[in-house]
Amino acid sequence: MTHRYMPAFAFTLLIAGLTAGITGLLGNNDDLWRVGLFAVLTAAPLLVIRTVHASLRVSAAALADADLAGYARALDHVARGLLDVPAPPCPGNRADRHVEQVAGNVIPLRPSTENRIERKAL
Repeated sequence: MTHRYMPAFAFTLLIAGLTAGITGLLGNNDDLWRVGLFAVLTAAPLLVIRTVHASLRVSAAALADADLAGYARALDHVARGLLDVPAPPCPGNRADRHVEQVAGNVIPLRPSTENRIERKAL
């Protein structure tokens, strides 16, 4: 029985809290602002609880409709060619260097010091 009236109560509490909070902030009334904050912080969990409760009570027909809609969307994407194989990534700068990597796909943490130009302070 409480689940029937909880959304209306929580929404009303949220609107009243927001109104009281804004009025308290604009009118420099700290007590009214605190009451509005308390009302908003009380209404938020009630709305979350109601939303979770409603999502847990989804019927089998609603799940079947959602599944069918997803299947239709996937077919539409296939028909439009949106599900093509993605292009391989650009190799970047590492492909230009002809440095042998050690042990397969392991990249050394310290760069090779061969063929490095020495810098000198002026």
